[in-house]
Amino acid sequence: MARKPSKSPQRSPVHDRKANINYELQYTRWLLTVLGIWQLISNNVTRLTKVSSLFLIVLSIFAISFVLIPLVMFALTRVKTLRGRFTFIGPVGFRISNLLKLLTMAYRADVIKECIDQIKSDWLEVIIENEREAMLKSVELGRSLTVICAVFMFSSGTFFHVGMPLLKPRKVNALNVTIRPHLYPGYDVFVDSQASPAYEIIFAAHCFCAAGGYTIVTAACNLAAVFVSHVSGQVEVIRLKLETLHGSGDREEADVSEQIASIVRCHVKILRFSGNIKTVLREICLVEILLSTVVICWLEFYCLTEWHNSETISIVTYFLLLISLTFNIFIYCYIGQILKDQCESVGLMTYLIDWHRIPRKNILSLAFTISMTHYPRTITAGGLMQLTIQSFGDVMKTSLAYLNMLRAVTA
Repeated sequence: MARKPSKSPQRSPVHDRKANINYELQYTRWLLTVLGIWQLISNNVTRLTKVSSLFLIVLSIFAISFVLIPLVMFALTRVKTLRGRFTFIGPVGFRISNLLKLLTMAYRADVIKECIDQIKSDWLEVIIENEREAMLKSVELGRSLTVICAVFMFSSGTFFHVGMPLLKPRKVNALNVTIRPHLYPGYDVFVDSQASPAYEIIFAAHCFCAAGGYTIVTAACNLAAVFVSHVSGQVEVIRLKLETLHGSGDREEADVSEQIASIVRCHVKILRFSGNIKTVLREICLVEILLSTVVICWLEFYCLTEWHNSETISIVTYFLLLISLTFNIFIYCYIGQILKDQCESVGLMTYLIDWHRIPRKNILSLAFTISMTHYPRTITAGGLMQLTIQSFGDVMKTSLAYLNMLRAVTA
């Protein structure tokens, strides 16, 4: 039963709201600043910030190309067998996905700015302490998903780019010269990649390029997590507003009209914000689903291959990468499920209030809110597939189907 509070709600100070904005957008600001995207969406854009943004974006593209171009050249010119070329599907696919995600975030910078401005506006409008606490609980979800994604990607990536080349046994050629392994081949066309300091420079550049790639992956995941968790916080605000909805006398009927207007405005903002989220993530999710499915298939194939060859270090490395990319896709599907469920829950919460305590002339306004929840906002992969927990299972089944096809082709 919704009851009128016995005392007025505690109000939140303005300085706390500004601190909450910084807290929610902290990881987003860090990640996008490194990639040069935050400078594009900042309110204080100067010529220097534009130059720094362009420099960082070009540097990120160069880091991806430093690995991608020699790798593709080597696969097309040096490798003659189909099975040998399949070994480069994973690294090439991962770099292409990083490049497309970076370009998409730069292209959608204006929509990202709208989302961030909406987050700031929503926080500045919060004046009730329990609404602020409800939004903060949702913020923790976005921060936690970002940290989990970063830990998975950087830990497995560090083992792949540092541990695997250093721990694998050295090979000796016909001239009794020890061959130091490169994670990605193809640099012999340009320099003697075994000589010092060329080997050390290439090795360090690979680590730098990997860090940039994993930052792009984490930044894209962060955008999805932060934006959808903010929607969850706004839904909780609506729930709190509905719990305080009441009315009996003439004066209270006017208060009810004002409360319902506030609820409707909040719901409309959620719908607009969700539409912007869908716009920001549609290309990113499409790239994630298509290319990461191929990379996961490649990792599954090499886990089985290295298991057959009894290569313990390679098995552990590929398995960690497999878990990281699988979990990354799961995060997107989980976030999409949260957005869909939260949009639908508004209708259920509205339906379960004490209708008998609300004036008849105000009921119709809430009925429209319920009808709108029959069409919940979702995250899609390029408008082709909704991202939910069920679609995650479909993605994994598709990767296994590709794995069987790959094993049949390379048998």
